[in-house]
Amino acid sequence: MKRKKLLFILAICIVSSFTIISIINRTYATKKEKNLKYEIYIVQQGDTLWKIAKRYTDGDPRRLIYEIRKHNDISPIIRPGQEIKIPVRKLRK
Repeated sequence: MKRKKLLFILAICIVSSFTIISIINRTYATKKEKNLKYEIYIVQQGDTLWKIAKRYTDGDPRRLIYEIRKHNDISPIIRPGQEIKIPVRKLRK
C-alpha cells in the first residue's frame, strides 16, 4: 500500500514538473517573439533564401532561413514578387 502511494505521489510530481516547464517555455517564447521586428522583402529574380539570409545576418544563414520559413509558413522555393517577412533584431546594411 505504501509503495502505491509513493508511486502516485511521484507520478504527480513528474506531471507537475512537466507542466511548469511547459508554461515557462511558452512564456519565454512569447516574450522573445514580441521583441522581433520584421522587414518586408520582395523577392527579386535570382534570389534564394540563402542569398537573402546572407544579407541580413553575420551568423549562420541556416538559422535565419529557418526563421524566415517559420514566420512566413513557406517552402524553400520562393518566387519573384513574393513578399516575405524577415525577422530582424539588428538590420544589416
